[in-house]
Amino acid sequence: MRAKLDLFTNLLLEWGGVHNLSGVKNRQDIERNIADSLQVLDFIKPFQSCLDIGSGAGFPAIPLSLACPSAHFILLEPNAKKMAFLHHVKAHLDLKNVVLKRLRIQELSPLKVDLITSRALMGAQELLSLSAPFLEKGGHFLFYKGSHLSTEIACLPEECFTYGKRVYFYRKRTN
Repeated sequence: MRAKLDLFTNLLLEWGGVHNLSGVKNRQDIERNIADSLQVLDFIKPFQSCLDIGSGAGFPAIPLSLACPSAHFILLEPNAKKMAFLHHVKAHLDLKNVVLKRLRIQELSPLKVDLITSRALMGAQELLSLSAPFLEKGGHFLFYKGSHLSTEIACLPEECFTYGKRVYFYRKRTN
């Protein structure tokens, strides 16, 4: 897995310099984003399918797809240049467990997954509303949020995990 994460880092540095794919500017920034993407493996339950909304430059979905090769990932990204990058990454890393869709969540055909992820896309309440129809009963939302989560949504203490400045919102769908 480390070799593929290194290749992902190199591809992001190469493409990011030309296409401005994300705010990461150097190897250390990318490594921090990879660690942030994978930190959740400390507390999330095993899953078989994941929908990543607003995949951007591939965080958290690409590192998670490498760490969880038996899970199926669907990455949604409407931006053409970011989608081109994700296709390039998928091919170079031979990610057979990843499907890419150049769509917004509002355009996605019905499907069900047991994990929905998103990072820095929109407010938690709107994201919950838009993504709930795609989550299996008993599945989990996993949103990578910042310290302002409490102003976006009321959440129970057991739904929030904090590491440094990152707050991870992990809520089970019960209905």
